[in-house]
Amino acid sequence: MGKPKGSLKGYELNNLLFFLGMIVILGGVCWIFYNLVTKNPDPVIDIEPAITSEVTTGDIAVFELEGFNLVGMSRSYRSRLEIPVTDDGLIQGLYDLPGVEEIVLEPRRVIIKKNGTVEWNTLSGSITNVLKDHLHSHY
Repeated sequence: MGKPKGSLKGYELNNLLFFLGMIVILGGVCWIFYNLVTKNPDPVIDIEPAITSEVTTGDIAVFELEGFNLVGMSRSYRSRLEIPVTDDGLIQGLYDLPGVEEIVLEPRRVIIKKNGTVEWNTLSGSITNVLKDHLHSHY
C-alpha cells in the first residue's frame, strides 16, 4: 500500500522551524521591551549638594535641596522627644535653634515650623548654616 495521503509526516520539520522562529521573535520582542522599560530616563548628573531655594510663609519655611536625597521617604518630627537614636546630627542641630517646633524631612526638601516668638530673618540664616554643614559633612 504506500504512504497514506492524509499523513502529517512531511510537516514535522516545517512545524519545528516555525516554532523555533516564533521563539526567536518573541525573545527579540521581550529584549526590546526590557530595554525600553529599564532605560534610565533621567541621566545621572553630578551636582554639588546645595540649598536651591527657601520659601517662608507664616510660621513655615521650606528649603529645597539639590544634588542628593536627604532621606529615602518623608519623616516628621514634632518634638525633641521624637529624635531617633540614629540621628546623624541634622535633626538635633535644627532643634538646638531657638523657636524650631516641628521638622519634616523629605528626599529633597526640609520643612521647618517655628513658634511665633522668633522671626524668620534671625532663624533662617541659622537653619541654612546647619543644613550646609550637614550637606558638606555627609554628601
